[in-house]
Amino acid sequence: MVYYAHSGLRYLVLLAGIVAIVILARGLSGKRPYDRPARISSAIYTGSLHLQVVLGIIMVVLGRWYPALMGHLIMNLLAVAVATMLSAWGRRETDSRRGYKYALTGVVVSLLLLVGGIAAIGRHPFQSRALDQIEAGAR
Repeated sequence: MVYYAHSGLRYLVLLAGIVAIVILARGLSGKRPYDRPARISSAIYTGSLHLQVVLGIIMVVLGRWYPALMGHLIMNLLAVAVATMLSAWGRRETDSRRGYKYALTGVVVSLLLLVGGIAAIGRHPFQSRALDQIEAGAR
């Protein structure tokens, strides 16, 4: 069950990332103050990433481990760190233009790291395999 939650949540993470990019890019181009929609979209994106990490750690603790997961874990933990750090910098920045740049950079770089992390286990972001196929391939 945790595997399917982790696998399904990735679509929401990607959607939240795309929505955040649109809102942050619009704010940056519009020269508006770093407003509530920017904060909320960044928070939803980083929050969904954190939930994804928790589900992934639960899967590892429950014994769902194979060697290719090391690259997946490292890339995805880096993605979470980048998104969280740059989102916080954007929120705290007094110059709203720089705030948008920080947050937007965090979302874009973290999405690229996520795609790399997914590639580390031999898939692309929109591909899913049944859990029994993964375990059979790991043996």
